[in-house]
Amino acid sequence: MLRTLATSSFELRPVLQEIIEQAVRLCDADLGNIARREGETYHVAAFTGFPEEYEQLTSARPYRAERGSVLGRALLDRRAARIDDVLEDPEYELWEAQRLGEYRSIMAVPLVRDDEAVGVMGVGRMDLRPFSDEDEAVLQTFADHASVALELHRLLAAEHEAAARERAVSAVLQEMARSSFDLQGILQTVVDSAVELASADVGNILRYDEPSGLYQAAAYTGDVSAEFLELVTHRPVHPDRGTLVGRTLVEQRPVHIVDVLDDPEYRFPEAQQAGGFRTILGVPMLRNGFVIGVFVVWRTEVNPFSDREIALLSTFADQATLAIENVRLFQAVERQLDELSRFAPQVAALLASDEGQSLLAGHRREITALFADLRGFTAFAETAEPEEVLSVLREYHATVGELATRHSGTLEHFAGDGLMVFFNDPVLIPDHQLAAVRTALAMRDRFEDLAAGWRKRGYELGLGIGLASGYATLGRIGFPGRYDYGAVGNAVILASRLSDAAGPGEVLASQRLHAAVEDRVEAETVGELDLKGLSRPVTAFRVRSTLNGDVAEPRG
Repeated sequence: MLRTLATSSFELRPVLQEIIEQAVRLCDADLGNIARREGETYHVAAFTGFPEEYEQLTSARPYRAERGSVLGRALLDRRAARIDDVLEDPEYELWEAQRLGEYRSIMAVPLVRDDEAVGVMGVGRMDLRPFSDEDEAVLQTFADHASVALELHRLLAAEHEAAARERAVSAVLQEMARSSFDLQGILQTVVDSAVELASADVGNILRYDEPSGLYQAAAYTGDVSAEFLELVTHRPVHPDRGTLVGRTLVEQRPVHIVDVLDDPEYRFPEAQQAGGFRTILGVPMLRNGFVIGVFVVWRTEVNPFSDREIALLSTFADQATLAIENVRLFQAVERQLDELSRFAPQVAALLASDEGQSLLAGHRREITALFADLRGFTAFAETAEPEEVLSVLREYHATVGELATRHSGTLEHFAGDGLMVFFNDPVLIPDHQLAAVRTALAMRDRFEDLAAGWRKRGYELGLGIGLASGYATLGRIGFPGRYDYGAVGNAVILASRLSDAAGPGEVLASQRLHAAVEDRVEAETVGELDLKGLSRPVTAFRVRSTLNGDVAEPRG
């Protein structure tokens, strides 16, 4: 028996089979059986000497702690029980089993572990030959062995289940990490794992759909009919006790219906008929006190879920809730990043960095600002059709916007025919002054190609650009629902005023910017300019090109 126990791993039946066969032999009996506890009843786990029909009989009628059988009496009294002659016993009731086994004298002992009857063992003789005290002692020894086997199996099964649960949880977490936005895949992994570990027949996850106000099937596993899915997806669910989901909404805790056909409050027979369930369990998926979904599992036969299985399902429901919440947050962040990246791609990346929030709150940094405006746009807009004006603006914005981002500039805004770009924030650029000059010259040169095409259509348009370097305060500006990332400072104002003063095809730079790049650009002074809004004249430089192999377009 010990050799069998040592080599059988999780296979309990071979161990119990070896025990009952040896017990029958050493007790000089003809037949015997072992029943183990499952809930409130005891089911035959191994037998010998009985015909095959006996297993079918005891499957339909498990043993209970009662006087009608010798096994029942041993369980009831928690000690050995003997019946010298079942034909003469006034309380004996299992006549069909007696007919199959043809036994007369029988004996049973309970399998007790920690003061609980975890099973029962019985042997019988076909002739009228009562069992002795010595026989009882032998049977008790084998009962002790069987108790050890059951306990070892329980411990090994618990370890096996813990490992399986750990693998399932790991699979869910891996799925969440691998596919942040594939909620369907995550929920499917959760429901598959939960149904398997809880030994359920079918499971599904109903998720609250805000537009329709309904709880709709988000994932399911098992033999689920289309009729059932149609019922549970398109039928409004109200917080009441007539349905499992409704009752779960009311109680906001796990709801366990052992047999829906025997539940006086259950009033959804169409679902029961379409799903074929008898024992059903619903676990709420809660977020901030609101049920965002219901995790449902069921069995097609009456077989209650244990406290352990209910706790297990609650764990998986929490995982499903976490998955839904994570995806909701991921999607919200993605929407915000997408909206913000339309104006400044670097700022979208900044939000995901450790220093992002502090930078968005406001900081000071040296930047180079670039302003560009179209010349002749007002006259063009007064004479051209609106569709033509929009077409020209789209071509212009697409060209200069693409050049700004290619040179690592942050495109702050478009304003009609004008735009603003700044360099060295939020991404630091070692030589931001030269990067700004390259961008301006590339815009000027590319614009000439656009202007040539517009000139053929009778539109005379030019581009004036202003550049200035200096310190500015930068951060998020706007209001909830509409944020931009902007810069405020004298350098920004000066670049804007230089842009206003620049003629078509002209790039004007401030004196400070010119000093930073003078050995790498070809430029000439335009003297002092009286610029709108500035109290004193400003020295400016007209930049024509770069020197020493520098190019306006970045190599790529």
